Amino acid sequence: MIALGLPLPLPDDDRGGDARYDLYLVEDALPPFTVPDGIATGGAWDRASAFTVLPPPDPAAGCELDAAVTRALAHAAVLRLDAGAEPSAIAMVGSELASTIVDCGLLDAAAVDDFQRAPERSLTTFADPDEPTGAFLFTRFLDENYGTGIPSGVLFGLLAVAGQRTDPSALHFANEPDVFDALRSNARAREKPFEDLLLDFAVDRAFVGSRSDGAHLVDVDRFGDFGRVRFEWSVTYDTLPRRLAPVRPIQPTGATYLWLDLQGAPEDAEITFAADWELGVFFHWALVKIDRTGAEVGRVAIAGINGATHADRSIRDLRGLAGLLVVGVNAGSIDRSHPFDPDEGPELPRAYTVTLYK
Repeated sequence: MIALGLPLPLPDDDRGGDARYDLYLVEDALPPFTVPDGIATGGAWDRASAFTVLPPPDPAAGCELDAAVTRALAHAAVLRLDAGAEPSAIAMVGSELASTIVDCGLLDAAAVDDFQRAPERSLTTFADPDEPTGAFLFTRFLDENYGTGIPSGVLFGLLAVAGQRTDPSALHFANEPDVFDALRSNARAREKPFEDLLLDFAVDRAFVGSRSDGAHLVDVDRFGDFGRVRFEWSVTYDTLPRRLAPVRPIQPTGATYLWLDLQGAPEDAEITFAADWELGVFFHWALVKIDRTGAEVGRVAIAGINGATHADRSIRDLRGLAGLLVVGVNAGSIDRSHPFDPDEGPELPRAYTVTLYK
């Protein structure tokens, strides 16, 4: 942690023998878990030291123990910055650090596979802070686009910004503001709407594993077919027009993917895209042009309009393309006074229909 320039866990005032972070090896302690030493509320910022309980080293476990210790250390370090941090943010930080520091490819691939198989789920659904999560891809996206080369550096910064003071009479830490509040504020300062950031990540997520084109997230081709995000539909040009709908509704911050194969399309082909969705949320869309090498060669972004439940666009200049990738993201409530909150669960899942025609 020191070598990476990241914070260490908060000293625990000699609990457990001395002030250092403590690991307790206990038989049958499965899964490993990290907990704060105590409820430290009051006039100061909400911070807490922590300790971790895990089973004794098992030679057969290989890299899994190293990864578990890395996640636990990251968990304890987060509690130093924000003792009320949401579990999903802790999970993302720990999994990204474990993926960077520990060579445990199969463990990472399994977590990424789980994440990519259910793109319609909220980023905060994968929220056990002591278990690996493929949602660390979002952490990596933030680092690559807004960071300074430190793994999880952006998310650690957001956690520091989101620190708070909980009323001394409260029974638990009040996680307001949360990481997503800090991210929205930071995005506005950069003149990059939060919804656009979610859509950019959703597009990058389509180029993970064996679909990697080397121009989006780095070091993700190693996940192979485990990294391939699930497409709702794959249809061919000669079957148009088609009206398509997802198997399950899309949760806020979740994404959806449709593939249109352009084999056999005339050089002057024109595709019209029309989307309709249920009330209450914004949907943002991207139409991504993919060439025959699998690389992105352009995109058209379509932002949702407050109160609208329809978007459409015609797209031309399809010459030489292998296909058109349609990416949608549920950007959350249209009520600006009630933005997405990770502590309230994945509210407002919404379905849609997309029509593609010549």
